[in-house]
Amino acid sequence: MRRWFLSLLISVASTASAGTWVAYPNDLPQFDYSGDLLLTHWQELTLISRVDFPDVEHILDQMKAYPNLALRTLQDAQQPGAHPALHAVAEGDYEPLSIAIQEVWRLHYEGHFEEAYELGMQLGPFGKVPAIYALSMYAALVVEDNNKKLELFAASASQSEALLPLSPDYAFGQFGLVYSHARTLELLDTSAARSSGYINSSLEILKDLHERYPDRAIYLGTIGAIQAGIVERVGSFLGRITYGATESRAIDAFEQALELERSMPVIYNEYTKALARLNNSDSHDHSIELLTTCIGLTPRNAEEALNLRACQRQLDAMQKPKGKS
Repeated sequence: MRRWFLSLLISVASTASAGTWVAYPNDLPQFDYSGDLLLTHWQELTLISRVDFPDVEHILDQMKAYPNLALRTLQDAQQPGAHPALHAVAEGDYEPLSIAIQEVWRLHYEGHFEEAYELGMQLGPFGKVPAIYALSMYAALVVEDNNKKLELFAASASQSEALLPLSPDYAFGQFGLVYSHARTLELLDTSAARSSGYINSSLEILKDLHERYPDRAIYLGTIGAIQAGIVERVGSFLGRITYGATESRAIDAFEQALELERSMPVIYNEYTKALARLNNSDSHDHSIELLTTCIGLTPRNAEEALNLRACQRQLDAMQKPKGKS
């Protein structure tokens, strides 16, 4: 029964996907989290998200904690043409939805971002959470064109904003919105970035998340990245008096993140990009050290493999002899 249902899920996701996304590269490590492997490796796979495994118990706990989330899920389940896994909820059966959401995460960690997004978006608010995450990671790590990146981050931000009222203090949902805004800020010119309102709101949410969960490295890393972007644009003096951002604070945030977690490629990738934005001549050797450590890590999923690729590209660029294109 379970194997048949997973085959149905994959078929539905493949049908919905139009093949317009860039595929995860064949020359990068390939991953298999089929069957029980997803649960077995869940803790190491979710070092960034820290989300609970989406079994039936988790779904029911979330619905109890967030009545609006429960109502929306039941409303979506009753819609004509609802996905079979979601439709089962209307009949009081949550296992198909649980299996389907697990499949979304499985597809994401294996690098099938398009299929993960398409399937997740059919599964109501529970499925949209990993779907939006897959979209954001795809935009950040696979898409090369900046205009396309902006388009996708705008979509992920809009979808995150629509979900947040259903579970307003849900940390991963809050971080999803901040991530989309932070990535957007990197791509905007200084005037547009300052007028967007994203800088203050993102830093406020991240401060709250860090206070609530001080052991999560990704929040510190994102704070460091945003502060480095501020200093790059307006300098440490104006950055400090306007946003509380300085070069030393950006670096300290990343160093604290590494103290918490040294096995996440994204921290090394973002740290070295931040150092490049700060344009500190003294950081060259440290950047080389960070990137060398990054590429020496063993990726645990497609997301990490793409961050390793980004580290390798940065390292190659830094070590390229001057004058060579």
